[in-house]
Amino acid sequence: MKFPLNNVTVLIPRPIEQSNDFAEKLTKLGATPVIFPLIELKPINQELLKTTFSKNEFDWIIFTSGIAVKCFFEVIHYTKVTSKIAAVGSQTKASIEELGLKVDFIPSAATAQKLAKEIPVKKNEKILIPRSKISNDTIIDILKQKEVKVTVVDTYDNTPVDYTKEEIEEVLNTPINVITFTSGSTVNNFMNLIRKHKIKLSNIHKVSIGPSTTAEAQKRFLDIDATAENHSIDGMIEEILKIYA
Repeated sequence: MKFPLNNVTVLIPRPIEQSNDFAEKLTKLGATPVIFPLIELKPINQELLKTTFSKNEFDWIIFTSGIAVKCFFEVIHYTKVTSKIAAVGSQTKASIEELGLKVDFIPSAATAQKLAKEIPVKKNEKILIPRSKISNDTIIDILKQKEVKVTVVDTYDNTPVDYTKEEIEEVLNTPINVITFTSGSTVNNFMNLIRKHKIKLSNIHKVSIGPSTTAEAQKRFLDIDATAENHSIDGMIEEILKIYA
């Protein structure tokens, strides 16, 4: 049996809750995953979500991440959801379908912007978006141009994890061959730590999950070697395989 990523060590800096599937897929290809979370995800506004959901009949609920799904359904029982559901991509869709719910729409590319542009909403429909506290309003601005009513509830917070210089250097000296960035938050927290502790990066390949994450890296003067065409962990693995083909 061939292991195309044998002797390749991949750093996964995303939250622990989102790392296991990624790590398992890399291991099956022979890679050594190193889980090094740079973000902690904490549910917030649970009572606000419960009240908002119970007081409104929403036509659509939009989920732009798997963690948004998790935090939402920790508060709202899946049997109470009768709205149409939109998911940003196949992995988010799968996490919803595991609950026995139907996903009515996913966009042609797994980005929030594509979702907002392509979702077949009608004028005056009511839309609920459970999201991260640090999300920007791009998706809301696009949706409002369609003359729909958008309600946003911040359902989780992204808290940076702090590490000492010694802890970071110990991980990077493993050595790491590839660093994966799955969000702008992982980029920013990584760069903040690197600059805080004045750590020099060796020749490590850097792979991004999508264009918005790559754009965030460029703002921080971090060169990305490959951006996943399929904006998912599977797409990132495809790019890593290309590097080591």
